[in-house]
Amino acid sequence: VVGLRNRRIFFANGAVEKVFGWKPNEIIGKSTRIFYRTEEEFEEIANIFYPILEKENTYSYEFPCMRRDGKEIMCHVSASVIGGRMKDRTIVVMYEDITESKKIEDNLRISEEKYFDLYQNAPVGYCSFTKDGTIVDMNRTFVKMLGYQDYKYEEINKLNILEVVEDKGKEILSKSINNEDIEDLECSLKRRDGSILPLLFSSSAVFDKDGNFVKSRSIVKDISARIEYRKRLEKVLGEWKATFDAMPCGVILVSSDMSILRVNKYISDFYGMDYKDIVGKKYYTFLYRKEEPYKACPFLKSMVTHKDEAIEYFCDKLSKYLMIQSTPIYKESEDIDAGVITIVDITDLKNKEKKLVDSRDAFFNILKDLGSSYKELEILFDGLVRAFVNAIDAKSPWTKGHSDRVTDYSIAIAKELGFGEDKLRDLKNAALLHDIGKIGTYDIILDKPLKLTPEEYYLINQHPIKGEEILKPIKQLEHLLPVIRHHHERFDGKGYPDGLKGDEIPLMARIICVADSFDSITSDRPYRNAAIKEYAIYELKRCIGTQFDPEVVQAFLRV
Repeated sequence: VVGLRNRRIFFANGAVEKVFGWKPNEIIGKSTRIFYRTEEEFEEIANIFYPILEKENTYSYEFPCMRRDGKEIMCHVSASVIGGRMKDRTIVVMYEDITESKKIEDNLRISEEKYFDLYQNAPVGYCSFTKDGTIVDMNRTFVKMLGYQDYKYEEINKLNILEVVEDKGKEILSKSINNEDIEDLECSLKRRDGSILPLLFSSSAVFDKDGNFVKSRSIVKDISARIEYRKRLEKVLGEWKATFDAMPCGVILVSSDMSILRVNKYISDFYGMDYKDIVGKKYYTFLYRKEEPYKACPFLKSMVTHKDEAIEYFCDKLSKYLMIQSTPIYKESEDIDAGVITIVDITDLKNKEKKLVDSRDAFFNILKDLGSSYKELEILFDGLVRAFVNAIDAKSPWTKGHSDRVTDYSIAIAKELGFGEDKLRDLKNAALLHDIGKIGTYDIILDKPLKLTPEEYYLINQHPIKGEEILKPIKQLEHLLPVIRHHHERFDGKGYPDGLKGDEIPLMARIICVADSFDSITSDRPYRNAAIKEYAIYELKRCIGTQFDPEVVQAFLRV
């Protein structure tokens, strides 16, 4: 478009129609205002171009324009002047429609910004280093891993992989130069303040066309949380193993294909075999000395009945009578995934039984003892929960039978309160296991006849927390953990460990609290003799609303 100083058009080429939709002859004599969206923008571009064109012959600028049909476009506007003084000059203006290319350019810029942001703030660190180990590139995540806040420090440009990864730096550099990929190499990063950050390091090399090493492309992951979790897991597993091995009976964990997954120390000692020599064997080969599954095996029966099953078995190799019980473990789909096999040596009981047969008088004299012992064995065979209870009872003669009595009282209260079968089953397990945390309490404290010191009292008060920690890995008991933790909370909020009050305390915990207190008052303790039942009832009534839930105490009194 060619115009005069007054911005009137006196020439336009054919491309004007393509760019603006006007035919050349339609715009001759018109103002170039028709190419712009508003009067303000028409004046704005004049203010941009004319001062420059007073001094220069040409100038270019990107500016929004408008077609004849009202469609907005972006143009690259180039102007040149012809003539002497500015007022006599003719202005030649070229308009190039760059709308599409501008969109592409903007999209590319946005894409680059997103990529750069993703690179800089990725959840993993990125870095590259040269043949001598000098780190030449790193993202913001890696900078923060090193202990820097940004790139403004001079020393950050002098870092070397051999210095920041002291333990594995040489190995990383050597493998990279030799074109060996590194994947999840565990190493330690030395941070700016001298502290150590555990990492997983992965890297590949970049070579030029002549095969010369140019740089590495490396990814680093902070695994400090993973390391901490690993330590905690090892601690829990250690505690579980100690508990498992301390059980006063043999326990074998068997998979659904009857392979032995785990045994406790009792089994290793009882059979005189190393743990590693037992795990992996077929259960029926190890226990029954048979090449095929033993038809009378209680685990086989459990897989059919989905119930606990038990048998008496005479082991020829050991010349021992054994009581073997199987408790099924279920998958989420309710299929049996494994089984817990409990083994108790009942040889002494069987010998007593034989003597009774041989002597009628002796039989009548010890019949009660045998019946009582047999009932205790049946309790042992209730599965892993029962094994835990026996382990608690074994801690001290003063606590023997306490868990069973608390369970009986708790079930009676719950039935009075209208609990269904499922809740009764949960309450039974929770009541049996409420003192499992005392496994980690010193016997000398449990058996102490004198008043406890503050330190000893603190250790005793830790047993609900310890119990929760011990049972936490067992998913099937996960919903009972709050009951175990809070069975010593008080209704007025003055209990332990968390000071919950009222309905904040799980109902099952409130029930066990009443049952536990009643049994404690009416049982002998190393520091006092048992009180009579009437006194215990008096105490329960006296502490209604402070220590105990009124509704639970009333239900207890009714039954």
